[in-house]
Amino acid sequence: MEPIRDLSWMTQLAGGEILERFELSGYSVVSLLVPVHSAQQGSTYRYRILFSEVGDRRPIYAVNLESSILGEWLITDQKGSEHHIVHRLPSIVSYEQFRVLALDRAVTKLE
Repeated sequence: MEPIRDLSWMTQLAGGEILERFELSGYSVVSLLVPVHSAQQGSTYRYRILFSEVGDRRPIYAVNLESSILGEWLITDQKGSEHHIVHRLPSIVSYEQFRVLALDRAVTKLE
């Protein structure tokens, strides 16, 4: 599979807080808290869960909690060059709430 085209994950992985690492459906998974200063530099992500093929660091799929230009919170996903809105949220959610929504989405997309 083709890696996601949004390469901001490299900087975020280096400068963000890794919340957890695990395997799911044969993929390596890393979950990130994106630093607030990244938002000031144009990043709209708060949390990201990146899925890679085992043995390859480059994510082929990502589920994100991000804010829109209008300030609404969104669950989005990315695969290759595609970026889709999955859910529009009334307000920011906790990591635990995001994790449930993200993994539910990922299980259906990675099968």
